Amino acid sequence: MIRFFFILLFSLNISANSDSDLSNILNQMNSLTGNFKQKVADQNGAILQEVSGQFFFKKPNLFKWDYLEPSKSQLISDGELLYLYDPDLKQVVISHLKKFGGVSPAMLLVTNDIESLFEITIIQDKKGVDWFRALPHEPEKANFKEVFINFSHKKLKGMRIIDGFDNTTEIEFSKVSRNTEINEAIFLFNTPEDIDVIRN
Repeated sequence: MIRFFFILLFSLNISANSDSDLSNILNQMNSLTGNFKQKVADQNGAILQEVSGQFFFKKPNLFKWDYLEPSKSQLISDGELLYLYDPDLKQVVISHLKKFGGVSPAMLLVTNDIESLFEITIIQDKKGVDWFRALPHEPEKANFKEVFINFSHKKLKGMRIIDGFDNTTEIEFSKVSRNTEINEAIFLFNTPEDIDVIRN
């Protein structure tokens, strides 16, 4: 499981009415594609992993993280099931989305009802950049503590995720396209014959 690090140096300027702003941005976004770079480290700042790849989101509840470098793996949601595929281990772990209660960082981008899942505020960093901070209403169903998400001209720019071990992910997005046509076949996982299937 990928873990994440980032030292958060925020000055806390919180707006209690910011959830509608994020909702407006997300409500205008039906699909999203682009590239990402993801940095992973522990709570002490030690880098655990750096990866990059492509991502695809489409409402409702479809997403695909395609890790390409330095090794390949995939995280795919077809709307009902979540597939974690590792070609090196020759295995795929299949879970029902309902098991996670619909609460995951990716669900921020593909849900049609963000207020039912998250409490949203705005936090401004020391560079004056506004980040939306999302806290799950039911933290016992989530595998993270909080998520920070940043947009530039309504395009996804960055995301930071703090997990239950106080590790943090920093994800930088690039070449982002909104509301482009995506063939839903891309979210279907075709299980190779020579891999182990683990149903969670």
